[in-house]
Amino acid sequence: MRKVLIPLLLCLPLAAGESSWPRFRGAGGSGLSASPLPTKLSEETLVWSAKLPGAGSSSPVIWEGKLFLTSENRDRQTISLVCLDAHNGKVVWDRPLRVGGYHLHRFNNTAASTPAISADRVVVPWFDGPAKTARLTAFDHQGERIWDFNLGSFESEHGFCLNPVIHADSVIVAPLHMGDGFVARISLTDGKAIWRKPHPGGGKKTSYITPCLLETGQGHEVVLASHARGVWALDFASGRENWSLPGCLEHRTIVSPFQLIPGQSSATLIGVACKTGAYLAIRPPGEPGGKASIAWRMKGKTPYVPTPVAQGGMVFSLSDGGALTAVDATSGQTKWTKQLRANFYASPLIADKHLYAVTREGELIVASLSEGYREISRNPLTPGPGSAEIDATPAIAHGRLYLRVGDRLDCHAEK
Repeated sequence: MRKVLIPLLLCLPLAAGESSWPRFRGAGGSGLSASPLPTKLSEETLVWSAKLPGAGSSSPVIWEGKLFLTSENRDRQTISLVCLDAHNGKVVWDRPLRVGGYHLHRFNNTAASTPAISADRVVVPWFDGPAKTARLTAFDHQGERIWDFNLGSFESEHGFCLNPVIHADSVIVAPLHMGDGFVARISLTDGKAIWRKPHPGGGKKTSYITPCLLETGQGHEVVLASHARGVWALDFASGRENWSLPGCLEHRTIVSPFQLIPGQSSATLIGVACKTGAYLAIRPPGEPGGKASIAWRMKGKTPYVPTPVAQGGMVFSLSDGGALTAVDATSGQTKWTKQLRANFYASPLIADKHLYAVTREGELIVASLSEGYREISRNPLTPGPGSAEIDATPAIAHGRLYLRVGDRLDCHAEK
């Protein structure tokens, strides 16, 4: 285990406030943080750097002083769920899972799924190649394996990736693949399904979205998107379908649905996208039994892999090819577009009104969004062997930025 410790930061405690980043893109999947972070990376901002057991594109998840992520070992045909001490980057424990070998896209890997975490559980999706079966496994924070849930087959062109969401002592998982997938709410305590709803894929393109948990006047609902079904919502408590908008997505969906304007009823808009250049704002029904509709369609270079981020009534959409577009969240009107001259798979984040975007080529771009776009810095992340492209979305907690660079995890904070 290689660590780089900077003397000025050795005694830096974990900051109060945002002490967790519990899932892909953080709390609520918003990709937002109020924490001020370094706008230029240097040896002075580096708190620690940790060598991981292997590469991967999964994001870190954090609960108070513990950080979790997965790493792959292609030679041993395993992935590992790794727990690190968020203070100093030291490995607390490492639990291997035997994935074997299976078909992958050249940009995919066996450690692509981001775990989800609660106060006493961390759940990790993985694919058992020899059994041809996807699984969801729960560990406690001490590394004890608690339960396994069989997700069945996973039919896709690009291989396995699945990001769960935890809410109210249960986990939502949505393997929306080309075969007969489903959406399920599973008890965190014992791994038993509370409800399970089928998703007939019909041979259409696999969906790699992370479910969106939307608060309504009646409780919560789970919003999903796929080529086969369009956009639809299930009641969190019962699993019944609340509404649907079929036929609006013409190809594979990777961008995760999320709230463009936080709120309830008619004030809420959900952003969704697919490969063919469609980015849509969906207006859920304002009352039970109502119909969903398309509020607006984005024009120009839309995202395919990176999920946009929204703040202050604006949506900031980053295309794979580096076109950053600011769109009015209510009207869909484009305010400006900036070409960042890089390629992106990681989703952008906003912290303290600053955009943080990791390029596939291995740079972190930091820009101010207070008045249009003002680039502050481009920071080389110096990927090592086995980390040709950087695809992992960063995490933010304790006033720190956690950057996965293939088989390395770097932690940066203000001095």
